[in-house]
Amino acid sequence: MSKLTALFQKLALIFAAFIPVYFAGAALGTRFGLWDWKMGFGKLTMDYGPKLLILTTIIAMIALILSLISKPRKGVGVALLCLLIPLIGLGYGKKIRAKARSLPFIHDITTDTENPPTFSNIIVKRRAHCANGLDYIGTTAGKGKKLVSELQQEGYPDIKPLHFSQSPEVVFEKTKQVLRQTGLVLMNADRDKGILEATDTSFWFGFSDDVVVRIQAMADGSRVDIRSVSCVGRSDIGVNAARIRKIRDKLTALLKA
Repeated sequence: MSKLTALFQKLALIFAAFIPVYFAGAALGTRFGLWDWKMGFGKLTMDYGPKLLILTTIIAMIALILSLISKPRKGVGVALLCLLIPLIGLGYGKKIRAKARSLPFIHDITTDTENPPTFSNIIVKRRAHCANGLDYIGTTAGKGKKLVSELQQEGYPDIKPLHFSQSPEVVFEKTKQVLRQTGLVLMNADRDKGILEATDTSFWFGFSDDVVVRIQAMADGSRVDIRSVSCVGRSDIGVNAARIRKIRDKLTALLKA
């Protein structure tokens, strides 16, 4: 094995091993306040991250080629592994970008697009550091500057108000139970107003999204509206809609069992 082959094999191994450490560090550093989300997510992950993956891919490909043409052929398996790691990362990034392009470029989802549930001062104060505001009505997004409500109805037509035959008091308690079962942290429970508010914090970056549930008395039972809003990021890549569906499905199963 030539010194050049050995050098590139070593470099490929170092860079490939560094990749998971780098991305984990970028995320956890954001979560624990070593830097803000613009640095951890915007720069380190979304900007420098792909460049690191591409550089590692190039180094690993050179290491693999040199390993195959050198005699004796040693380190081919290691070079392949070092090539596989950045390719998985690039493939995952491509998948996320494709998903983002297929969904509305919004981060505020609600079952009531005409009169969405509003957040209390408890959540408003907690979100003081968030890049995304809580205005919904009249807010536009996307290249065509459509209303957020229009984009939501186009992308998530199944997100609609929920109706149950039980009283608001019963639905309130069951909803509180569901929010906790879903892993959210309950921030406010106002029985008189029929309002429940909770926060969902992501493990890696520590992004905190907020949820408000409004329960109203109806002639035939109760109506439930849910709203979920991201703290940062103009597109939530479907996270808020998925969260509402999860709450909806669990609550429906619990109340209609």
